[in-house]
Amino acid sequence: MTLFETSHLHIRHLKPEDTDSMYAIFSLPEVTRWMGNGETLSRDLCEKWIQVSLRNYETKGFGASAVIEKESGRFIGCSGIVYDAERNEPEIIYAFHPNAWGKGYASELVPAMLDYGLNQCGLSYILATIAADNKASAHVVEKAGMKFIREESNPDGHMTLVYQIDPK
Repeated sequence: MTLFETSHLHIRHLKPEDTDSMYAIFSLPEVTRWMGNGETLSRDLCEKWIQVSLRNYETKGFGASAVIEKESGRFIGCSGIVYDAERNEPEIIYAFHPNAWGKGYASELVPAMLDYGLNQCGLSYILATIAADNKASAHVVEKAGMKFIREESNPDGHMTLVYQIDPK
C-alpha cells in the first residue's frame, strides 16, 4: 500500500518479499552505526522487523515503511513512525543504503513523513532521537521543523539529542 510520494521517492508498506533488500542495507555497519546499539541486523531480524511492521499497520495504522527511488524503482531504505519500546512515544526513523546518500533524500523524506504522521495518522507529536555525533541527521530534522527539546545520556555513555514536532 502506498503511503505517499515525494518528488523522487515512493513510500509504501513493507512486504515479506522486502527482506533481502532490507538485509542488504541493514547488514552494512555504516548504515547501522547510528541506529540502536549500532549493531548490524541479521536477515532474520530484518524478516522479524517486517512482520512487526505488518502488525503495526493493522493495530496502529502506521509503522516502518519501504523507501523506493522512483527513477530506478530500487528499494533504497526504510522510514516510518514507530513506537520505541523504551519510550512508548511516536518516533520518526529513516535509513538509506549508502548508494542513496548525498542526494537530498532525507531532506525530502522527513518533512513528508512528519506530515503523514501528524495529519494522516492523527498523532499529537512526533519525536526524533539522534546520536549527538550525527550532525547530518540533526540538520535534517531541524530543517524539517523539529525543535530540540533535550539531551539524554545513554547507558553506554553516549549522548542522544531528542527533537519534537507538534501539529501546526
